[in-house]
Amino acid sequence: MSKILVTGGTGKLATELKKILEADYVGIEHWDFTYDIQVGNPLEYDLVIHMGAWTDIVKGEIERNKCFETNVNGTWRMVDFFKEVPFVYISTEYASHPELSVYALSKQLGEEIVKTHPCHLILRTSFKPRPWAYDYAYDDQWTIAGYTDEIAEELALMVGLWDRKKSQFTYMGTGRKKMIDLARKTKPDVKPNKVADYKYGYLIPTDYQ
Repeated sequence: MSKILVTGGTGKLATELKKILEADYVGIEHWDFTYDIQVGNPLEYDLVIHMGAWTDIVKGEIERNKCFETNVNGTWRMVDFFKEVPFVYISTEYASHPELSVYALSKQLGEEIVKTHPCHLILRTSFKPRPWAYDYAYDDQWTIAGYTDEIAEELALMVGLWDRKKSQFTYMGTGRKKMIDLARKTKPDVKPNKVADYKYGYLIPTDYQ
């Protein structure tokens, strides 16, 4: 059985992924990959899935250095240390719009760093907890997002099909849809609102792609 290193191992996506993908997991739970690498010999791993990241978009606008340190410098350290191990990077469809927020820019720069790895798979995606957690959803915003369990299944499939001798960049999701359509799959009475209604410290796109 293969041995896979997962950063962000206690996150929702990693938790779902571990239920599906057969492997011996070494999840890094409380490890600051921004400053130090403490996992022994990198060649003992068959695959790295780097999904650990700064994900608080609002706070990222305030603590910009910390956001960059985690998503940019931290990713560089991971790529440098695991340069001989096939490397999967979980990015965000929001990286299509690096001009809109510090978080989006930091993830886009993380992608550019991962592209220097000789064997990488970059997956832009977006996932939401099941069921939809809010009373409102945008009826004018397009996304490929899915629920966490759906994206975990797609991730397991793509990792399984990936030729680890080649590099690849792709989007991963459940098809283009309006955000409100995703929300109503699990919360039929969700109310519509508009992207222009969002006023919380950073800009969001009407189309993530």
